[in-house]
Amino acid sequence: MTNRAMQTIGHSAHLIWETKRKETMKKTLKFIKALSTFSLVIVTLLSVRTASAWGPERQPLTNDQPASYVTFNSIIDNAGIGDERNFVRVREAGTSNAYTDELEIVPGKEYEVYIYYHNNAASNLNPSGKGIANGVKISSAYPTTVKSGERGMVSGIITATDADPASVWDEAYLTTQAAEVNLSYKIGTAIIHNAGRVNGSVLSDSLFTEAGAYIGINVLDGRIPGCAEYSGYITYTLIAESTTSELLKEVSTDGETWSNNVTVAPGDFVTYRITFKNTGNTTLTNVIFKDTHSDTLNLRAGSTKVYDAANTNGKVIDDIIDISGYNVGDVAPGALVQIIYQARVAKNLNDCTTSLSNKISVEYNGAVAQESATGVSLVCAGSITEEEDCKTNPNLPGCASELPDEIVNTGPIEIIMATIVVLSIIAGSIYLWRTRRTLKKVEDEVSGKKSSQN
Repeated sequence: MTNRAMQTIGHSAHLIWETKRKETMKKTLKFIKALSTFSLVIVTLLSVRTASAWGPERQPLTNDQPASYVTFNSIIDNAGIGDERNFVRVREAGTSNAYTDELEIVPGKEYEVYIYYHNNAASNLNPSGKGIANGVKISSAYPTTVKSGERGMVSGIITATDADPASVWDEAYLTTQAAEVNLSYKIGTAIIHNAGRVNGSVLSDSLFTEAGAYIGINVLDGRIPGCAEYSGYITYTLIAESTTSELLKEVSTDGETWSNNVTVAPGDFVTYRITFKNTGNTTLTNVIFKDTHSDTLNLRAGSTKVYDAANTNGKVIDDIIDISGYNVGDVAPGALVQIIYQARVAKNLNDCTTSLSNKISVEYNGAVAQESATGVSLVCAGSITEEEDCKTNPNLPGCASELPDEIVNTGPIEIIMATIVVLSIIAGSIYLWRTRRTLKKVEDEVSGKKSSQN
């Protein structure tokens, strides 16, 4: 093989190798770029998560190296709570459980919110006033409702007129497995805890506003010196309640067999039964029942009755359930209310396919909370029911066969009167017997005299 041939082969091999090298480099650079993009996304997500928990970003401090200026909650190795930037936490009230960033809540319990504060300025700055924070306020917010699958945020914000940064914030989260939990502030539980004379003082409700509530050491004047000995925390209690209920609406043509749907003829009566139960752990206020129905259904006057703990035999109420609605008042946890009323189908209906809609709604705490509907279908066959339907169906509301609202009283007076009546009857019977006996004797004597004369 000639030298020229060898050079040609070598050049060709070099070109092949160079092409492969460039392709490999391109793939490597592409991989590195993709990895960098992925890493940037991860870092961004982590930053967003961190920022959503506390903020703003600030210079981390340590116990050994405090700040040379007024700043709050920036020490990351606090012996008591660890990282001060995580200063809002929660736990179940009345327990010694550790405070946490996220807590599952249940209705019927109370929960304590914890907000820590610490002016990280070095203590040697206090005599000159350079280390004392002024205009220090704390504000907090909590969710009024937490639903299943949601995270309710509890927040705390510390502000000062001369701090850097001027505000710092943090968050904790509440979850629940219940359908819905309502949270409310337990009045008088927002308390400041520190080593000063204000220890144990109740903060104003401005704590729950954007303006916030002033804190302090010996006076709630918004002045907090630098150093851990002047640090402290705020606690307040949230009440977890459940305002849940169950509503069942049924319809019947005979007052005994109940279903979600019946078939009737024009002029027939139908009876509705609504059963409502408070399944939550808090009293429901101003519970109002309202019926909305077709124009071809007419409420029967005097047929509406309410049954509850105070009216076990039923109480006739005004005919307003389909007008303004009927307010049964407050319903305690676990309590049950039942309303039964009757409506009549119009006599002049000819359309057998007509469906007579009827819906009951229950409102409490100022809002409609439950709705339920039943159906009434029409058939052309059948005779019109007359007003005296109680004769054929004594079980309908308003009929005479129903139990009286009150049981007849049989006290001492009634017993004495009954005894007198019985004795009078006995005495009258004895008197009648003796009278008949005397008459018989007289009659016999008269008959005997007549015989002797003859």
